[in-house]
Amino acid sequence: MTPTSFKFKLTVPTDPNLAALVADMARHVAEYAKLGGAAAEGFVERARGAAVTALQAATGHNCLAVFSAADGTLSMTIGDETISQPLS
Repeated sequence: MTPTSFKFKLTVPTDPNLAALVADMARHVAEYAKLGGAAAEGFVERARGAAVTALQAATGHNCLAVFSAADGTLSMTIGDETISQPLS
């Protein structure tokens, strides 16, 4: 696992209020990936929006959020929502 190659999974209860938790994790992931400034803030805010959408649409008790870095891209998938950000 390195800042440019990793995968991290987080299981979140399907409560839209927990989008803040997903955003907080996105901030930590962006920091680990050495993403800074406006790019990191944009990733975090897009992660929050994707989490709200996914958690509102989820039908089960939990929703899986997957954070990863590969091939120069930082990504997060939650439910059917995916966001990404170039690392460079």
